[in-house]
Amino acid sequence: MKTSHSGWTGLRKGHFPLPLVAGVVLATILTGCSTTSAANTTASASNGVPADLITASSVDPTQLAATAKKALLADVPVSQLPPVVADAFAVASKPLTDAQVQLLKTCLSQRSCDTGHGTLTVAINADFTNNPVWSVRRAEATAQALAYPQVKRIIFTSSSSGNIAEVLANLRSLISQRVDIIVEDPVFGAAILPAAKEAKAAGITFVTANSPLPPEAASAVSAQLPYDLCGIGTDAAKKILADTTTGSKSYALYTGVPGNSNAGEWQPCAEKVLKAAGWQQAVSGFTQWTGQGETQAANELLASGKDVSAMFYDYSADSFLRPYISAGKTPPASFVDTANYSAFDLANEAKKGGLKAANYVSNGHVWYVRMGVTAGIEIKLGVSVPNKVLAPVPVVALADIQDQNVLDMPRNVPLPTLLSPELANLALSAG
Repeated sequence: MKTSHSGWTGLRKGHFPLPLVAGVVLATILTGCSTTSAANTTASASNGVPADLITASSVDPTQLAATAKKALLADVPVSQLPPVVADAFAVASKPLTDAQVQLLKTCLSQRSCDTGHGTLTVAINADFTNNPVWSVRRAEATAQALAYPQVKRIIFTSSSSGNIAEVLANLRSLISQRVDIIVEDPVFGAAILPAAKEAKAAGITFVTANSPLPPEAASAVSAQLPYDLCGIGTDAAKKILADTTTGSKSYALYTGVPGNSNAGEWQPCAEKVLKAAGWQQAVSGFTQWTGQGETQAANELLASGKDVSAMFYDYSADSFLRPYISAGKTPPASFVDTANYSAFDLANEAKKGGLKAANYVSNGHVWYVRMGVTAGIEIKLGVSVPNKVLAPVPVVALADIQDQNVLDMPRNVPLPTLLSPELANLALSAG
């Protein structure tokens, strides 16, 4: 579905007006829950951190390092990670117990669930539910919340197709229920700020994870953990240029929906590098981040007869590359920030056909919501968390990734997920 120069926020394309969608579909009204103050009921250590809070210093360091590497697709020392990022990986590094797995199944089968302990209510809002990214994101967030003994209740709300009016209605529904924490991926950027301000005024910890917010939004949210969109756009363009020394020096740019905040961050940064090297944009388009939209965009690219040497997209490139490989033609060099596990199959197919497919990816950031959950809980428990936090985002060659779950993972799951193959399948079936 997938931050900025100095620390972004993000989604995809941003130099277009936000789509105006008529009608408001109200969120499912869940049973009410009262806001609580867990900081008053949790035993505290001398440094102000609750004694029972899971942190990077309280888990096995080997497991923690392995989780960080899996999430980031590259070796990044835990010591170089912002504390809240390291703490999020710490929680994810601890396997769920059998009881927690059963509870996760229950939570994913309904719009709210109780844990039987704790005091905090955590709400997860989704701006879209139109592809597996959002299904897996929900499961990642739920699994993260279930790992905390401080969490009593988890609520999930969503918009089926990215209707901004419905997104705002969902957020306001959560505010009216007086939840303790809201975790949001602000695909529509500043458009969600009215609801964010209402939440903060109501004493609710409002955290955004993944998509970017404008600088003036800092005071409207408790914390933001944006994806480093400009950084990946810049790095991806440099690596594509270094790996593509022949061809047309033309490229294609794609994103999901007009007006999304992610593309407004990464695309200009990638284009700055490409144009400085003498490359020209040949094609651009939108896919709605759906399989149907990608297939249509891919067919239009092929029908246009335009020869592009590289393509950049913020979801899976499979639909764009498969026609080339099936025809025995070398596909364009590609970068995506949300590859699926099926990308490995396509790369193997190209290799068997003797085709050199230069494929670059960054982590699919579907697990970013885990950092949002951790930040929200830590803030509510009195831990100091910066208003803006950036995790490192390496750009790596697909061929260099080693993932022990590659064969068993559902092929349409974003790479990487911190869920097991079993739980990834559960996430997809839950929708």
